[in-house]
Amino acid sequence: MRRVILALSTAALAVAVVAAIALGSTGASLGTGGKTVVVNSGQKVEIAFAAAPSLGAFSTGAQRAIAMAIAMHPTIRGFPIQVNSVDTLCGDGVDNTGPANAIVGNAQNVAVIGHLCSSGMRSALPIYQAAGVVTVSGSATADDLPTLGPTVFNRVIVRDGDGGDAWFNQVLTLPSVGAWNQYQEAFPPATSATVLDAFYFDATALLLDRLQRVSFVLGGNLVIDRKALALAVRSTRDFPGVTCTITLDPLTGNRINDQGALTRCAS
Repeated sequence: MRRVILALSTAALAVAVVAAIALGSTGASLGTGGKTVVVNSGQKVEIAFAAAPSLGAFSTGAQRAIAMAIAMHPTIRGFPIQVNSVDTLCGDGVDNTGPANAIVGNAQNVAVIGHLCSSGMRSALPIYQAAGVVTVSGSATADDLPTLGPTVFNRVIVRDGDGGDAWFNQVLTLPSVGAWNQYQEAFPPATSATVLDAFYFDATALLLDRLQRVSFVLGGNLVIDRKALALAVRSTRDFPGVTCTITLDPLTGNRINDQGALTRCAS
């Protein structure tokens, strides 16, 4: 039954997109309540990375991990992927409304990977929420973030109030993380891994998987519905990551502290 409903929903969305394209309204609101991104034939799927130059190696390491994930999944339905790095700020009371507006100002940015710090994400999330732009962070752990991005915020790291520190230390000892760090350090050009790299690899891999699932080709162009992407990310359950299987709370986008999964991954 679920497959039938999904097929009908996809067909209805395709009809709506055809109408939107015929009217020359790429990115306009559809009957689904979402917005579409249409990547024209020969163009690239664009994803924003909220870099944080003040964090030095953590930011460059995250960017490198993103590139590695894309190297393993270089296209979405045959369309190559482009990462648009935008510098953002970290620190108490910082204002990232400017960078966030720059990210959503490029209507081709289908999602944001980051931000790296919770303080830098607070001012940006309401802007992403208003634009319907999905975010996936591998390091922002503050408890209050889901309230600022009720439908678009997601993270592949456990929040502070759910035993985040202890969970984080458990993950760092997993054999899969150790093996991935060795692989990362051998990936040209060779650099030392940081403790956040594996999380940003997982954040990117998860996002790419969901983009592959919800997008479709129509008239030679790639069509991505923002609402469908947001729902697909929020519905993540048992996604196989380097940092163990990932399940997100569909109400908040928080990663579930799944001790059973950690036990299995540790063995």
